[in-house]
Amino acid sequence: MRASIDNLDEAIKAELENWSNDVVKRAANEAFEETAAAAAKSLRQGGPYQERTGRYTKDWTYDQRSGRTSVITGLNGYSVYNKKNYQLTHLLEKGHQLRRGGRTYGNVKAFEHIAPVNETLGDLAVSKITQKVRG
Repeated sequence: MRASIDNLDEAIKAELENWSNDVVKRAANEAFEETAAAAAKSLRQGGPYQERTGRYTKDWTYDQRSGRTSVITGLNGYSVYNKKNYQLTHLLEKGHQLRRGGRTYGNVKAFEHIAPVNETLGDLAVSKITQKVRG
């Protein structure tokens, strides 16, 4: 890129903005993917519930959300979900009434296992982005 001495400062500023935006976007997208992978791995390790077969915990995975790349920022969105037993996530997280009747026979206790992982994701993503940008 050629620039005259009169607008050299503007050319340098534009190049630095292009470089920093590219580096930060790439670092953020990589950090978001690593954070989603870490969340899925953490959920695969189980929670406070006792599981008989292990099918619920082994089916946690993550995927890039199609069509969820932000037009403004260019950042990718990721979803962490249970691939086969997605129906159980809300029932285990929030609790539910028994199938044969609620008030007479009681409720099933809630086992919060998604919320604690979700609380740590923001700090983890920020630390990974800063680590990647700083080198």
